[in-house]
Amino acid sequence: MGNETNPLVTVFIMIYNNVDALEETVASVMMQDYADMEVILSDDGSTKYDTDILREYEKRLKTVFKNVKIHLCGENIGTVRHLNRIIGIASGKYLFSCSCGDCFARKDTVSSLVAQMEKKNALILTTRRIDRYPDRDKTRPARWVGWALDLCPERLCDHMINKRNLLSGCCTFYTKELFDKYGLFDERYRLVEDYPYYISLLKKGVKIPHHDMITVVHRMSGGVSTGNVHPQVWKDIENLKETWGKDAAN
Repeated sequence: MGNETNPLVTVFIMIYNNVDALEETVASVMMQDYADMEVILSDDGSTKYDTDILREYEKRLKTVFKNVKIHLCGENIGTVRHLNRIIGIASGKYLFSCSCGDCFARKDTVSSLVAQMEKKNALILTTRRIDRYPDRDKTRPARWVGWALDLCPERLCDHMINKRNLLSGCCTFYTKELFDKYGLFDERYRLVEDYPYYISLLKKGVKIPHHDMITVVHRMSGGVSTGNVHPQVWKDIENLKETWGKDAAN
């Protein structure tokens, strides 16, 4: 359960038909200098590999961390419900994602995040990431997004409803308390969890602090992020704009 100085962090690795990308992700988790971690390997009903391979990764992770879990959905239920199930079994005060194919950017990523969230007494903290393409790197989101969260969150929220999501789910981190207070991700959506949740929080006046630190390297080729947008993502976004657009008009 962690201790007085080091609260327990649950790091969860979400997998769906991309176990070939797991090696680098697991390595980046194992190199973290924060000891009080629970690690969850969670598969969303993959069909393209034998999930027994997760047992080998479990053994490796247990050489570093005492608490390692394997969670199998059994059937593909989509990102939103998958995340809610992980939250339900997580034991940590802090919930940090490092999805299969992604990597923590530095060995002190987890410890730095814990320090910032403790310092800010934050229920949620958003940061920055590197999108790694085969031929280039791009850092997102732009720094002005952090300034807007601090200075004019209402305007940023309206901009996000009318335009697009500006906060990155892969480099935004949570406390268990956040979900206890404001509920889980909205299961009316299937693949897009972060966008509607951030809109909902901002509309409720919840502070989303920003820390100008690159925490995740996000692979934009292979694995989950192929560069092609799944049609269900567009359906989820259309649903969001219809829902919140009506609310904004009233």
